Amino acid sequence: MKKILQLSSLLFITFYFAQQVSDYQYIYVPEKFNDKGVNKYGLNELLQLKLKQKKYTVLPENKENWPPELAQNPCEVLTANLSDTSNMFKNRLILEFKDCQNKSLLILEGKSSIKEFEPGMRAALEDAGKNLPMSMPVEKQFAVILRENNNNSEPVKKEVVVITEKSTAQVVPAPKTQATADQKAEVYSNGSVTFNRIFLANGEFILVNPNNSVPYATFKPSTKKEVYRVQLADGTATIGYLEEGNIVLELANSDGSFRKEILSRK
Repeated sequence: MKKILQLSSLLFITFYFAQQVSDYQYIYVPEKFNDKGVNKYGLNELLQLKLKQKKYTVLPENKENWPPELAQNPCEVLTANLSDTSNMFKNRLILEFKDCQNKSLLILEGKSSIKEFEPGMRAALEDAGKNLPMSMPVEKQFAVILRENNNNSEPVKKEVVVITEKSTAQVVPAPKTQATADQKAEVYSNGSVTFNRIFLANGEFILVNPNNSVPYATFKPSTKKEVYRVQLADGTATIGYLEEGNIVLELANSDGSFRKEILSRK
C-alpha cells in the first residue's frame, strides 16, 4: 500500500490507489475452511477453478511449494475463505478475501434457490464468483500530483518521498522545466460527473474525479488500437475504447447485459 509521506506544497493533491483484490496475482485457498459446514461439497476445488478463470494464481497448502519471492514478501498473497450463511429458504454463502494483516478487501455473497445442499451450495458459489474481478496486478508505486489551474487540473512532477512495499524510500525529482500546455489533463464528462484524463506511462491513463482521491477508472492498452482493459474503482474489470473523440465504457447491468457509458470531451 502506497503512503505519501511529504508534499512540498498545500496546492497539490495526491491521488493513490487503495489495494483491491484485482491488484493481486496470488491467492491462497486453504484445504479446509474455518466454517466446517462448507467443507462437504467440493467447494474448495470449485473456488480454485473460478479463481484460475479470473487469471489468479492459486497457491497450495504447503508454503514450501510457494514461489520464492512470496517467502520474502507474504503480503503479496491474499487468503480466501468461505462461510455458510444459509437459511431455511435458500442456500447462501460468503466468499471473503483478506490480506496479510487480516484486513478484509472484498466480501461477496452468493445464493441459490436449489434446496439440495451440495448442488445448492455450489450454485451459490457460482453466483458469488460472478462478481469476482479479473486479476490485473498493478505496480505498487503510483503517485500523480495535480495542481489546480483555471478549473483544469495540470499534472506536475514534484519532489516527493514515497514509501512502497518493495522499497524503503524513493525520491522522485522535479523536472527543471515547467509543465507545458501539452501536459494539461483532458476533461471529460458523462453529463453529470466531470473527470480528468491523466496520462501515465506505456499508453496507460486514468480518469479522476477531482472530488475523489481514488481514480474512477484505470485504462491499460489491449492488443487492439484504441481499445483498453479497464479496472473501475470498485475492482470491476471491463473494456473501454475511444470513439469519435469520446471515451466509451461498457458497464454491466444486473441482468447480465451491458450498456454504454459515453464520456464526452469538454
